[in-house]
Amino acid sequence: MRIEFEIPDEKVSDLNQNGRAELTKHCKQWTEDIIDEATRIEASRNDGTNTEVTAAIISEAATYSKRFPFKSKSKSKWWIKLIQIIAFISSLLAGSLLDVDKFKNVSYVVWFIITLFIAVSTTVYLTFNSEKNG
Repeated sequence: MRIEFEIPDEKVSDLNQNGRAELTKHCKQWTEDIIDEATRIEASRNDGTNTEVTAAIISEAATYSKRFPFKSKSKSKWWIKLIQIIAFISSLLAGSLLDVDKFKNVSYVVWFIITLFIAVSTTVYLTFNSEKNG
């Protein structure tokens, strides 16, 4: 199905050829996401008989996509996954090292502080960069 729409020239006058191509790509992806969401909404409301996606369902899907943007389908980088694994393991290790009776040993305290620092720093990094984590 071909879908076309007009955008006033004054809104896109500053776009170069690459900008126009990128805008077209994002519009196509957003339209496909809305159609997918509208189909899911209709499927959840219908008992499997005659399905029909109406204008109201399209509006609901568009509103939903504005409130809860669809995540990019691109895979996240391998090092983000590695940082997530490090954050998980260091959190487990820091929790297992939390034994007040053993804190009399200086090397034990040093290992606890190191693992706790790694756990906190990786978790903070992942939290502040969550938009990029796919």
